[in-house]
Amino acid sequence: MADDPVVAESGVLSAPAEAWGLAVRRAEVIRELAAQRVVSLEDADAAASRLGVSRRQVYVLVGRWRAGGGVASDLLPGTSSGGRGGGRLPDEVEAVVREVLRTRYLARQRRTVASVYREIARECRVRGLRVPSRGTVLRRIAMLVIFGDK
Repeated sequence: MADDPVVAESGVLSAPAEAWGLAVRRAEVIRELAAQRVVSLEDADAAASRLGVSRRQVYVLVGRWRAGGGVASDLLPGTSSGGRGGGRLPDEVEAVVREVLRTRYLARQRRTVASVYREIARECRVRGLRVPSRGTVLRRIAMLVIFGDK
């Protein structure tokens, strides 16, 4: 039992069981490769076959293992940031953008895009939120024009 390799973890309690299991399986393979000074193509290909990933992904995982603390949580799969066209703003910022656009831009006396953006930026700063880019606000306005107010 003392000879069994133990996969260390850094206390990631929020990872789903499936993601955690994947990280542990990856760690069992990647730990051995990361201990080598240079990872050969043959070793990378063998690891890729065992893990069901590409050779390039093996090298990425080895890099993450070496850059991190050498724990399984370094190899947890990443989460998508929304992809192209997906919303990436936190819900609180999205609510501010919607509210200001609804009350200031979609009003009878429509304000300029510049003044609406300044209002959104001011409101976000007051609430301690990240200020969205002007381009993000312009895209939200374009969506209103195309799809109407939802």
